[in-house]
Amino acid sequence: MPQNKNLTPVKLPMELKFGQEPKTKFYNNLNHLKVELIDAPTRSQALNVAWQYVKATWADHHDHTNPGTASLQELSANLEDVLNFRALPTPMECLGFAFKLSGLSFQEVTHIIRHRAGSFAAQCTGDRDLRDDPAVIPEAIENSPGFLHRYRKLVRESKQLYADMCDSKDISMMDARMILPKCMTSFYLMRLNLKDLLGFIAQRQDMQIQPATDNLLAAYMAREVLKVLPEASTRINFNKPDMHYIKTFRVPDGKGGETSRGTNLYWPEPKNDKFDYHPNDTIYQSRREDINGTENPGTKTIFTQLWEETLNEIEGIQLAYAQFMGRK
Repeated sequence: MPQNKNLTPVKLPMELKFGQEPKTKFYNNLNHLKVELIDAPTRSQALNVAWQYVKATWADHHDHTNPGTASLQELSANLEDVLNFRALPTPMECLGFAFKLSGLSFQEVTHIIRHRAGSFAAQCTGDRDLRDDPAVIPEAIENSPGFLHRYRKLVRESKQLYADMCDSKDISMMDARMILPKCMTSFYLMRLNLKDLLGFIAQRQDMQIQPATDNLLAAYMAREVLKVLPEASTRINFNKPDMHYIKTFRVPDGKGGETSRGTNLYWPEPKNDKFDYHPNDTIYQSRREDINGTENPGTKTIFTQLWEETLNEIEGIQLAYAQFMGRK
């Protein structure tokens, strides 16, 4: 069909920024991270689904699966059994949780979408002009003035080159975006059923092999789940050892020696310090939070502060639930 200039151009869903100078705000990568629960079952719905699914197995009649006069404690105990695989775990697959994850760097995105059971929606990078998008900086780089200056300079220069290529209209946004650094931020919508969500939390809370941002995402998501379903406090445990790290740190190599089958970045955290190791078994001869820049202030890191605050909230929910169930 021929072009028809008598038509009114459609209204594009994105803002065009051709010719505008790029703007860049920098944020600490951990302080900028946010988790919002945007959809979830109510506690009542979850308790009802778990009860009906579990009772259906031995019910003589379909009416016999209804909660009826079951007490809240009985319903909660049943859901605990489901969560901890003492009963049919299928009800967990019926309960969906949707989150908005914002302040993510492009690096975190690669970790999130590895969880193939999730459903995702993403902030677009292909036909949305990214010249004004913010960037994030890890605390260790913030504590390293020489590196920090170079870091900011490279981010600004890469964004300027991106804008120049877009403005030329000889290079599309699709191609120009290849110059942008991983510290640029985005947001994702992520939906998981409860079974896979608990798996996500268990995997990403591992401080030995997962980055600090993943750890905080796991803690923030756990906190939101517990606000809805305090019964999950019997399943979620941030104090347990990270067994994948422990089991893969030193393993027989089949030749009479030992090798690593895991990610030996740092010395074990106190909860994981359960085996003999050589100080040079790791890439860095320290624990993760000890590596905090060329001018390390020696105080609690931002991660430690946020981690402790969040875990204190989680422990408060766990205690209140234990008291409700008569265990404290």
